[in-house]
Amino acid sequence: MSIVWQLALALGLILGLLTIMSLLSRVARKGDWHPELARKIVHVLASGLAIPLPWLFVDDWPVWLVLGLAVAAMMAMRTPLLAGPGRALHSVARKSWGDVLLVVSVGLLFLLQGTHPVLYVLPLAVVALGDAAAALAGSAYGRNFYLTPDGHKSVEGSTMFLLVTLILAMICLLLLTEMGRGELILAAFCIAVFATVIEADSWAGLDNLFLPMGVYLFLVNFYGWPDSGGLTRLVAAAVAMPLAYGLSRAAGTTGQIARIHAVALFMILCAVHVWNAVLPGLVLLAHARLSVRQGDGQTDRGALNVVTGLAAVSFAFLAIDVPCGASGISFYGIGCAAIAAGLVSHGLPEMSRLLRLGAALAACATLWLLWFVLRDLNSGSMAWHPGQEAPAAVLILLAGLLPQVWPALFRRGAEIRITALGALPALCLYGGNCLLNGGAGS
Repeated sequence: MSIVWQLALALGLILGLLTIMSLLSRVARKGDWHPELARKIVHVLASGLAIPLPWLFVDDWPVWLVLGLAVAAMMAMRTPLLAGPGRALHSVARKSWGDVLLVVSVGLLFLLQGTHPVLYVLPLAVVALGDAAAALAGSAYGRNFYLTPDGHKSVEGSTMFLLVTLILAMICLLLLTEMGRGELILAAFCIAVFATVIEADSWAGLDNLFLPMGVYLFLVNFYGWPDSGGLTRLVAAAVAMPLAYGLSRAAGTTGQIARIHAVALFMILCAVHVWNAVLPGLVLLAHARLSVRQGDGQTDRGALNVVTGLAAVSFAFLAIDVPCGASGISFYGIGCAAIAAGLVSHGLPEMSRLLRLGAALAACATLWLLWFVLRDLNSGSMAWHPGQEAPAAVLILLAGLLPQVWPALFRRGAEIRITALGALPALCLYGGNCLLNGGAGS
């Protein structure tokens, strides 16, 4: 396929999707459809369009072009420029960035899938059909509800999601893998249960990111049985979920936030070894405990911001690993240690300025030492970047001391600002090391 034909096909896909959305918006408005119905139809169409993308084009660049144009179109639909087609997506009452996050998920899966089509197809099939089935079943037949960060969801909708995901997982694993029947049934059941928990406790459209990436991480580990330690990591993750839930509840958080902490830690453990999950786990625990100490333990938004920021950091490091060609796990640890230091410093109780500064310094030193010990547990290509002790100390000190030196900066949106302050320099440091070392381990 020539460059011209690939370009024409990419543009045609985007224009076709926008045309369908515009027509759907008009039909939905005239037919007085339920807002969720039009939104989920577009959701299924967009996800269905994304599934064959890797096989429609000879090169990779048209896929990235389609995704880039899709993000631009989604953002434009939030303005008067494309308000007509946007009604099919944004007519629901709740605020959601699910449309943009879906495109981000497609990009991450396309980047990470490697040579295993099931790692791309199944996560997108779940987020397309499972999520749509849950929303429509819940809207039409929901009678029994439970609280979520966005309000409430129905038991009926979650049950439908579980069943649809179980069927999708069985079909995809049967057609796209060589798993034995017993292993296939176990994998499908585990994926369905895990995905249902993620869908139940997602908010602001983040299920369009958490769902596909959670299924992807689970599949990567399941594929590793029994040679690469995947089973060990899955067992550790399963054990860690109730532990994380219990610690979060003991710290004073609500049941919803404790469940979210447990799912977040499970996903992290699906991607890294146990010791590399210690620092991100401390990020969750530090905020849970310190928010209660400040008297706002029952307000969930700050905790949600921390989980959102940690997820963004984790997925960013996961994505940059591919072009760098080497593990960034030590830099990920630096970022998490810096975030934890900032949260500890920001949440210190009232005391003299000198004592607060000393406590912040002690927290920074402890977290740096913990990062140093945990880093050395990695070996081979996972520990290829030596000599990062000084930059790590600087970044952790910066994140830990700035809330004391410039407290006014953190009076609003403290969690997001601390996350950015801790993670962005670590990402830049990782990228710089990759450039200097040519992306190869030493």
